[in-house]
This record gives sequence, C-alpha cells and structure tokens, in this order.
Amino acid sequence: MKLLRSPIISVCTITWAFVSFTSYPSQVRAQFDRPINNFSMQRSQQAKQKPDFSRAGRPSSGSRIGTGSRGPCSGTTPLTALIPITNWGQTVAERPTFWFYVPYSSQQVSSGEFVLQKKGEQETLTIPFTLPGTPGLVSFKIPSTKAPLEIDKEYVWFFRLYCKPQESSASDASSKPPELVQGWVQRVKPTPELEGDLKAATEPEYKVYTNHLIWYDALDNLTKLRISQPTNTKLTDEWINLLKLKGIEGDDLDPEKLKQPIAGSVVVQE
Repeated sequence: MKLLRSPIISVCTITWAFVSFTSYPSQVRAQFDRPINNFSMQRSQQAKQKPDFSRAGRPSSGSRIGTGSRGPCSGTTPLTALIPITNWGQTVAERPTFWFYVPYSSQQVSSGEFVLQKKGEQETLTIPFTLPGTPGLVSFKIPSTKAPLEIDKEYVWFFRLYCKPQESSASDASSKPPELVQGWVQRVKPTPELEGDLKAATEPEYKVYTNHLIWYDALDNLTKLRISQPTNTKLTDEWINLLKLKGIEGDDLDPEKLKQPIAGSVVVQE
C-alpha cells in the first residue's frame, strides 16, 4: 500500500507545481502593469499642463509697458510690448519678429527706432522706422540687410517712439524723452525634440513653439495666422489664451484690453 501511495502523491505534487508555475507569470504581469499604467497616466497629465513662461529664462531688466498718459504721447492705454513678465524670451529665428500694442497713429508719432545691443558689448544697432497709419497691434522684424542674431547670445532691445509735440509744448519738444518699452531676446538652436514636433505636424506650429517655451516665434506664428484668417474667431480666442498663460498674464497685459485690430508692420527707413 505504501508503494501505491507514493506515485499518487508525486503526481499530485508535480501537477500543483505546474499549475503554480504557469499562473505565476500572469500574477507578475499584473503587478508590473500597475506601475507602467500609473507612469503613463503621469506622462499624460504632464502633457496636459499649460506652459509656464516664468520658467523660460531669468527675470531681466526692462519694461513691457510704456508710460502712457504720463509720457510724451497722450493715450489711456500705454505702449505695450507683448513679451513675458520676465521681459525675456527666446527665438529660433535668425531675424525674429517682435509685436507691440501701439495706441498711437502715425499722425501722433513723428518717428520711431528699434535699438538692439548684444549683452556685454557697447556697440548698438539702431533701425529707424515709421508707424502704420492706424493704432493697433504692430510688428517689427529685423531686416534681412542686418546681421542675424548669434545662437545662444542674449540681446537687449528698445522700441522707441518720438511723439509729435502738441502746440502748447512745441518749444520743449526736443527735451522730452521718447515713449519706449524694453526687453530681451535670445536666439537658440532648435532641439531635436522641437524639430521632431514641427516635422510631425500633429498640431499647429504656434502650439509647438508654445509647448517648447519659444515665445517670440509662438506669438508671431499665431498672429500671422490671424492676419491670414481675419474672420476666424477661434484664432482670436487662441491668441487671447496665449496671452493668459502663466508667465505672460498680468494686469499690465490685459488680453481683453489688447484685443485690438492688427495694424500691420512698421516701415523701416534704410
């Protein structure tokens, strides 16, 4: 009897071991599936986070808001540079485009100039211009006749407007300072990730630049889309949302207040 029980016990033992062995991988997979799924959820949540331009560079000297009614030009809404609160932004363009809200017409401003200076150097580049005929959103692009920005170099820029004197103050017009705003720009080399996202074209270019915190190109691309599709209210809403992002928004840069027509670009005097 003992000889008969031994094979039966052995067969049961082998059967139990086989069942345990075949079921173990599924248990292990279940344990490892949970962390992988959690990680995917975290990546998905991070992708949904809105860009934060306060992280894009250090705060720099300057001012995106002009003096307004306190300055030489009259107006309730001041001259405004559409830049982050840090007064600093990046571009991948050799000759980037800058956007401003200009509440003055060419009849109020006699001349303007854009001044560019590389950080740590004394030499400046001064480019005179005249404004469009009507107030609104105005762009300035560094002309193709000027040297491109150097990669990884920082530049301070000034956007100056010389207002025409009123009759009562014509005598001291030359002594009045210009209306101006000031900021910084750094040209950077596109990262492989940025180039890949642009090539994939799964979303508009301005969103790709926004996600990579490339401010000047994001704003310029979206604003030019607005110009090409003036009746597209969705693009106008997207433009307002761009100005409401963290690091951009502020009482001094109210998107609703700056929901103005696009006047065009300045006319460079060369």
